[in-house]
Amino acid sequence: MSRESYDQIARVYATDMGQSMAYDDVGYYLQLCKTRGGRCLELGCGTGRILLPLLKNGVDIHGIDQSPGMLEELQRLAAEQHLQPNVSLGTLTDFHADRPCSTILAPYSVVTYLTQPDSLHAFFSRVDSALASDGVFVIDTFIPRELTAFSEFRLDYRRPHEGGILQREKRIQKVAACNRIERRYTLLDDMDQVIRTWITLDLIRPWTEAELVFAATEQGFALAEKVFDFSATPASNPQFVVLHFRKS
Repeated sequence: MSRESYDQIARVYATDMGQSMAYDDVGYYLQLCKTRGGRCLELGCGTGRILLPLLKNGVDIHGIDQSPGMLEELQRLAAEQHLQPNVSLGTLTDFHADRPCSTILAPYSVVTYLTQPDSLHAFFSRVDSALASDGVFVIDTFIPRELTAFSEFRLDYRRPHEGGILQREKRIQKVAACNRIERRYTLLDDMDQVIRTWITLDLIRPWTEAELVFAATEQGFALAEKVFDFSATPASNPQFVVLHFRKS
């Protein structure tokens, strides 16, 4: 999703994407970062769905995101909790860490927004320069499935939102190795009257585990651990894979 699209959904993100994760990734990352200690960095921190609970629980964490609107919402939510997060603008291939990080997180399939192999390699290269020599880099991403494309908008959900309803519909097309996803959002009041409607465009690439491991290996990383669905006992048909990389 483009920076502009994320700016558009910032105020509804908690109801939208924030309620769409079916697994306790926040608990997983909290335990990981607390166990490892040291400085942590979250890439694509958005409105702080992961970052703020970690910060609240004593993790020394810095966040990077490309969307000013998302970071503005993060700061608003942080103020409500009396937290003072350290966040800054940056992209997956161009970000700054003020000191080497013990743990770098790339959660919630953020890596799928890198749609070209050269961008993926630039991503691993930038992480390599920001990671401490004994650091761990953790990527989670959904496991690719056969895509069913459809040209008409189909309902995703209707969810309560600030006294009204947030409705999301989507349509999907296959474009080369990527999925082109249009999402139509409709915000309704408590009388089910439309307040506004807008559309965002999302182009993602569902990288396979093998492709991610290959790109990481080329940059000098080694796969140290693999977990499915953020659990030691995942379901028989997992949806997410979590890859832990160390410098080799």
